[in-house]
Parts: sequence; C-alpha cells; structure tokens
Amino acid sequence: MKTWKCIIADDEPLARELISDYVAQVPFLELKGVFSNAWEVRDFLQKNSVDLLFIDIEMPGLDGLTFIKSYNVQPKVIFITAHRKYAVEAFEVKALDYLLKPISFERFLKSVNALDTKSTEEVQKANHIFISIDRQQQKVLLDEILYIEAKGDYLRFVLEDEKPLVSKMTLKSILDQLPDNFTQIHRSFIVNQNKISAFQKDKVKIGEEWLTISRSFRGDVNFDG
Repeated sequence: MKTWKCIIADDEPLARELISDYVAQVPFLELKGVFSNAWEVRDFLQKNSVDLLFIDIEMPGLDGLTFIKSYNVQPKVIFITAHRKYAVEAFEVKALDYLLKPISFERFLKSVNALDTKSTEEVQKANHIFISIDRQQQKVLLDEILYIEAKGDYLRFVLEDEKPLVSKMTLKSILDQLPDNFTQIHRSFIVNQNKISAFQKDKVKIGEEWLTISRSFRGDVNFDG
C-alpha cells in the first residue's frame, strides 16, 4: 500500500490542528509539515518532495490559488476553504478536491480515499471530535458527551462536566463521526450509551434527564453496553 506524504498550509491555527488530526487518523497518510502561509510551502517544496498538499485559499500575502497557479507544484492538491466561490478556479488547476469548512472527518475521508482503496471501516476513530462554534473549531472529548440534541439547524452537545455547546450542523453529519457507543434514539437525540444510568421500555436516563426512545429506534439501543 502506498503511503502518501502530505503537508498542510492554512493561516488559521485551529484549521491546521483539525486537518493534522484527521491526517493522523488515516494510516496511509504521513504528515511531513504544517505551515501558516504559502511562502513557507514554497521554501519547503524547493528542498523536499511530498505527494499531497492540503492548502487554504484565502491566506495573507500569497493566497493558495495564486500559489498553485504561479508555482510549479508537483504534489496533488486538495483545497480547504470557507468559500464556495473559488470552486471553478480550483478545479481548473486540476485540484483533487475542494473541501468547505467546517470539514467533517467523513468528508475528509471521502476525499483521501480517492487516493487509496482502503475502506473507511479500517480507519480508527479518535477519542475526540471538532465542532464549529463562533467560526472556530473546538475540540470535544467523546467520553465527555452525555447526549446530543437537535434543535432546528443546530445541535446541542450536553457534556458531563461542562456547559452545553451549540453548533450549526445535523444529526446525520455528526453521527457519521461518532463511534458505535453513540446511538440515535429519536429524531432529536443521539445518546452515549456508556452514560445510560437507568432505562425503561421507551426512555433512558442520562445524567438527570430522561430521554424518549422513538419506536423506530428501540431495536438500536444496547442496554448492556
């Protein structure tokens, strides 16, 4: 199996941390460098060879698109950006993919799996996730999550020892990032089964709350977990 040597360039520290974390979870990716601007990438590539470049578009000084267009970049390129408007230009320079922030691990994995045939089931999940809050990516430890509640276009993460966190995303998008001990019990709830302290036929107790189990989800809950 080929190992893809890659580097990351983004002027946002949390974005660099997020992509670095995702790369670390994929066995066939090897991170060789992390940079805050395109000039650092240019200097690195003059002395080193890599297979894949994750690069932001809007960066101070020299933006990612201009860098790719003007420099004879040898690695394959995956753009990471918060803006849809550059998509056409990105694919005109033959980018492998165009990832819109906030980037879920599922979307990242779909992109890099195009490089390798390794299945997603073989990639180990981390002990944490990142969620978007106030335009930042915030780390949340999975073991701290009691349950997740959907409220319109937002999710409310109820934590064991901290105040709840609210992020704009869907239950489906977050469920794809979670390990097997997280189970949807209702169209509005995902629970951490390790945190269930009591249960009845149609509801479970987590912390001080009783949460309803919809009839269609009752077979999915493992009370022995």
